[in-house]
Amino acid sequence: MKFIFFVPVCAIIILLASCGNASSEATTKTDETEKPSYPKEDYYFEYAIDGKPFRVSTDDILTSYNSYQGKSEFKIYAGTEGSPQLVLTIPHDMSKPSSTASGSPEAGNSISQGSVSLQDYPTKGNTFNSYDFMANPKQAPTPDAIVITASEKLGEEGHIITGTINVSLISGNDPANKPYKITGKFKIKHLFQGAKF
Repeated sequence: MKFIFFVPVCAIIILLASCGNASSEATTKTDETEKPSYPKEDYYFEYAIDGKPFRVSTDDILTSYNSYQGKSEFKIYAGTEGSPQLVLTIPHDMSKPSSTASGSPEAGNSISQGSVSLQDYPTKGNTFNSYDFMANPKQAPTPDAIVITASEKLGEEGHIITGTINVSLISGNDPANKPYKITGKFKIKHLFQGAKF
């Protein structure tokens, strides 16, 4: 009698254990096959303002690229309304590494007001730029404010851009008239919408 009860109970336990393993294996195989080439976790945008660290979610980064009459301009917008925001302007061919100065004394240059802009810091409404075209006398632009260290193709849909930031920002409309030091690094995805590089 004990044997008759024992056999069905063992069969049920073995069946449940094998179903659990099959389900686990199926989940693992599905995760492996559906894993994207460049997982979201591989991207980042980190910077510091006078040593105070900030990290921008990849969902809060926008990029744009325009090319017109032989001139290129790539922009990175990092941050959200109500928090500090950085805008980077890079007037180079983004298919390869490059170095962008803090600004340009040429009126027609896309970075005449700075290649790096900090907005809404330390309070909403404040703006700081890495160059002031209207300053008299004009300061010398600082080289290597934004350095693109790698530009990697992402199939036919875009590029993965990796780089660094190292620049001092000039006082904008902050009553304290305080400059800020910005350092950082980023690895972001740019998907083509219009102009390609």
